[in-house]
Amino acid sequence: MAKDLVCNMDVDERTAKFKTVYKGKTYYFCALGCKKAFEEEPELYLGAEVSEDQHHKHHHHHEGDEPTDHSYGCGCKHNH
Repeated sequence: MAKDLVCNMDVDERTAKFKTVYKGKTYYFCALGCKKAFEEEPELYLGAEVSEDQHHKHHHHHEGDEPTDHSYGCGCKHNH
């Protein structure tokens, strides 16, 4: 399991729909919004795990994201 560095959710690398390569390493995301946020400011999300407080401050929502149940625009199913 990989960790979505934007929202801190666990993501299965084998089934992840959203991923990107940064500095030779592949990162996996729960939703398109999280992938876009990471790609816009990757250094913001690298390092120690993102705390819930940091997540609230830096979680970006993008037009075109398709929310799912209990989602707030990024497509992930956790509470913001």
